[in-house]
Amino acid sequence: MPSANQPLLQKLLLKARSGVRSLPHLAFLPASTASKRLCIVISDIHCTDGTVGNQSGEGEDWLFFFQQVEQAAQGQQELVFVLNGDIIDLIRSAIWTEAGVYPWERDHPRFVELIDKIMGGIIDQHARPSGLFGVDGFFELLRQLKARLKNAGVTMKVIPIVGNHDKELLLVSHARKRFYLECLDWDTEQDAEYTQWITAMYGRATPGEAPWLPFYFGDRGFQLFATHGQWRDSSNSVPTGGWKVGKWHPAHWKALHFAPFTDACFGDTVAAGLLSGFIWDAKNALHLQEAANRTDSKAISRLCSILDEMDLYRPATKGIVRILQEARAQRSKGTDEHILRAISTNFRNNLRRWLSHGTTWQRAPFPIIVFLPILWILSRLREEIVSLGVMKLMAWVQEPKSGIALKDLISLAGFHAAYREYGFSIHTEGHTHVALEADLQFDTPPQRPNYSYINTGAWRGQIFPKANYGYRRRSIGRALYLYEQTGEDGNDKLCYYVRDSLNWGTHLDNLSKSKCMK
Repeated sequence: MPSANQPLLQKLLLKARSGVRSLPHLAFLPASTASKRLCIVISDIHCTDGTVGNQSGEGEDWLFFFQQVEQAAQGQQELVFVLNGDIIDLIRSAIWTEAGVYPWERDHPRFVELIDKIMGGIIDQHARPSGLFGVDGFFELLRQLKARLKNAGVTMKVIPIVGNHDKELLLVSHARKRFYLECLDWDTEQDAEYTQWITAMYGRATPGEAPWLPFYFGDRGFQLFATHGQWRDSSNSVPTGGWKVGKWHPAHWKALHFAPFTDACFGDTVAAGLLSGFIWDAKNALHLQEAANRTDSKAISRLCSILDEMDLYRPATKGIVRILQEARAQRSKGTDEHILRAISTNFRNNLRRWLSHGTTWQRAPFPIIVFLPILWILSRLREEIVSLGVMKLMAWVQEPKSGIALKDLISLAGFHAAYREYGFSIHTEGHTHVALEADLQFDTPPQRPNYSYINTGAWRGQIFPKANYGYRRRSIGRALYLYEQTGEDGNDKLCYYVRDSLNWGTHLDNLSKSKCMK
């Protein structure tokens, strides 16, 4: 037992080692035979159908990124390209609201149909030439890169890890097949090794169906373990069958058919359903005001612009705060009251409808559950300033953490003693949209004392406040690069680095000039 004068880190390490030898073995793809390999990891690109705004990066940003990838891949035999979760977003869509269906209503007779329709919109936006703002989107550029690398003698292997915003792909076979074929240009029926890997990971086969997306990826050559990170988030995973959020336990998940990560969760499904519905309803109401020849078209355009970008705030409740604040500011400028009522009335109506569903209450984690009764009462009031105050408080509670605690680092799957025997020294995830890194040291195995945690954040548009007042749109992103390099002593050494991207300019400013159209 650790004594009282032992350092905190050593105590935590001793505690972390207890019982981990019983952890199950991981499922791996067969080891690569290529001698020169490059691995690139990105996450959280959130390709949507565009019906409630664009959450991904813009076409020009992706063009520049893929140029960097192609340059880095020169001279390599193999590129392993890891998309670490939230690749597409099947919840951020107006199609749910149009159909009068919430995305957590899995048993609804139209659920599969709507998922397929949203998937089609994502393909049109991001997997077709000139689909996104008149330029090639992410998947189209990915397909082009894959073809060019093949001509240059570089094999490209894509690893699409499932996140919490694309988990519906695990539920709808046809949408999953379209994702593989039309987004990734990949016929998985011809890839027996990949199918066998997925079968071993989940403990289930899907005869006649496209395989599930992997929940994790381990590569001993790159010393890399990657998983999206939703298993550590109480808002985006469901404690089920005795499993506690934050505990890595794939054997238990197999027994539960991975229900903690396929069931509807509060953050990715329930709260997102409110946000998408409000955006769509409010824009339609503003469209009606525009058709009624309301004179203040500038105010309508500005409100539509903010609605389109509401999901670019972290946390999303900050977007609601922004639009409520803007409506109040427009009132002081003498804007037509009918226009402003399109915002306040629709927010209140969506909030009341959302709070009437039992799923909202059942899935809300602490401390969000504390605010729901307050919101229920306030949704009956017409005092906008009160609603605004509560949303500000919720945004403060949900503010993403700027770092990761030591106890959380110790618990990461890639750092478990039983898993370190596989040779992992790097654990990477996304999910939080906060790019960060941290280093650790473990005593075993003694020949490898250094370990790194790297969060790739998100690659998407985001709204940032200006220094004095107002907001501006940027595109942000981070990519992790890993490769082997021969040192002066003739031995191969693993090298890795991150490349951050932060882009802003008039091309992004112009995108915010939205038109209020159905």
